[in-house]
Amino acid sequence: MPPSVLFVSKPIAPPFHDGSKCLVRDVARNLTRVAPIVLSTPGAPELTATAGALSVRSVAAYGAPGGFTPAFSANLRAAAWVLLGSRASCWHFVFAPNARTSAAGKLLRRIRRVPVVQTIASPPRSFAEPQKLFFGDVLVAQSAWTKSEIETSYEGSGLRSPRIAVIPPPVPEVTLPSAAELARVRHELKLQPEQRYVLYPGDLETSSGAETTAALALRAAAALPDVVTVFAYRRKSPRAAEVATHLAARLPSAQTRFVENAPNILALLAGSAAVIFPVDDLWGKVDLPIVLLEAMALGVPVLVLDEGPLQDLRGVIKVSGLDPSRWLGELQSLLAQPERGAAIAANQRAALAESHAAAVVARAYEDLYLALARA
Repeated sequence: MPPSVLFVSKPIAPPFHDGSKCLVRDVARNLTRVAPIVLSTPGAPELTATAGALSVRSVAAYGAPGGFTPAFSANLRAAAWVLLGSRASCWHFVFAPNARTSAAGKLLRRIRRVPVVQTIASPPRSFAEPQKLFFGDVLVAQSAWTKSEIETSYEGSGLRSPRIAVIPPPVPEVTLPSAAELARVRHELKLQPEQRYVLYPGDLETSSGAETTAALALRAAAALPDVVTVFAYRRKSPRAAEVATHLAARLPSAQTRFVENAPNILALLAGSAAVIFPVDDLWGKVDLPIVLLEAMALGVPVLVLDEGPLQDLRGVIKVSGLDPSRWLGELQSLLAQPERGAAIAANQRAALAESHAAAVVARAYEDLYLALARA
């Protein structure tokens, strides 16, 4: 019998709009030396292992899929199953660190004496008091920036840091949208045949991303009259709708669109001339957001802020600072040179294959599981 790993996370059930759920799904489906077990909900579809991988066992430890943040009662039910029902060789916790959840994980680990891998699904607001956030035998940061922040926090607290590995998030499998799907997106955006669009797929109420994109859109309206700026966002808080209304009132309607909860995000990505991501605060997001990895896989040039976790992305265009004029210059250069866009797309795909392919990421995690199981 091979050793086994239990993924402790949000319920692994559709919809897969959450970076931490995507990570568990894609790693679990690609393990070949360690048998994966995931926490799910009654009636949720089973995860199908990829060719050559071990079968994935799903446990209905949650009552319902829930939202971005499961209810306390749902978490309590899952914790009870982990405490009483798990027989796994090691546990892999995947969540955004917070004091309450980490305290529960620490208690479960102490009672059951099971080795733990803890992935920092998204950076916390503050890395202060690391002993309240981190409890794994091995911590996994998804970017070099997060690893450095954790190390600095331990040093500042006078505490010894556990082992910290850097394993980037996997890119989900993507299927190139059909011509009909791309045409439908353009129809829904009410675009003229000659118009192209650039896409900002980020939150409106967090970071400087939306404001910087709005400032860029104002300049692009004059400098790139055939280009439409599209804001694609999810309503993670009541403020999102209010911010969208205020932005729409300031921006030229002929060259600006807002899409909430895009029904076909892959088609929206694939039809764009470029994806822009001037985001300086990734709170609540994976270090390297899945939507950016999907855009890279679809061959769409990606422009990101050259700061924080986003610095780990390879093959993309990295823009220094949030000056909208600088972003406009990069965008103008890209759109005027189709051959440059093709070269960037090729570089992005090569970077994904080397560092973000699900099988590559799964092997890195599997090495950690096996080392802990042997110890």
